[in-house]
Amino acid sequence: MLFIGMFRILVTFSVIIIFWYIICLLFELPPFILPSPDLVAIALVNNFYEILNHSSITLLEILLSLFFGIVLGSFFAVLISLSERLKRWIMPLLLASQSIPVFALAPILVLWFGYGISSKVIIGTIIVFFPIASNFSDALNKIPKEYIHAGQTLGFSKLQIFNLIKLPNALPGLFSGIRVGACFAPIGAVVGEWIGGSQGLGSYMIYSNARLQIDNMFAALIILIVITISLYHLIDLILKKLIWWE
Repeated sequence: MLFIGMFRILVTFSVIIIFWYIICLLFELPPFILPSPDLVAIALVNNFYEILNHSSITLLEILLSLFFGIVLGSFFAVLISLSERLKRWIMPLLLASQSIPVFALAPILVLWFGYGISSKVIIGTIIVFFPIASNFSDALNKIPKEYIHAGQTLGFSKLQIFNLIKLPNALPGLFSGIRVGACFAPIGAVVGEWIGGSQGLGSYMIYSNARLQIDNMFAALIILIVITISLYHLIDLILKKLIWWE
């Protein structure tokens, strides 16, 4: 199955690159508008180590954002599932955190937490935690009542019901949120790097764009896409092993 998935991705990318190359040939677009795939490949080879260095920074920001997003999202999901009263208080705060565009919030966070990695991780965490909290809380609240009644009949405590009944049945919902978060985390990292920073793929793309080195910008963008797709499939593979009963 993994081989088939990788084959499909390879075929899809090949079709996109061929289509991209045909557009460049037909419309004779200048490189500063749309560089051809071969120019992007040359730029990637020539600047490989520099792009690799920036990629490591962005990947660290993505992983930290995902980690804190999982912790924060799971915490709020459990709180919401415990009490309807808590849900009425907490849910508006969660919705408010997502109603502010990240581009509007990013400059403030960079101003508060500096141009280092902290502001990028916070931006990524804000983006990631909501889909995790939403999916996990929905899964916790949709446990069949007969399962809970069966646990109560067996004399389970509330903690035992949560650990032995609710949590195993809600894990697929949590992992679904984590998969979505893995796709959203790069957005937070790159947006933070765009707003303020000298390291990471986002800052490298801004720097390349300012110097009209569009081939370098596309090279960084391709690496970012590869990181995102690889992270998604790696997490999907791990989660399928963890929730084998699904």
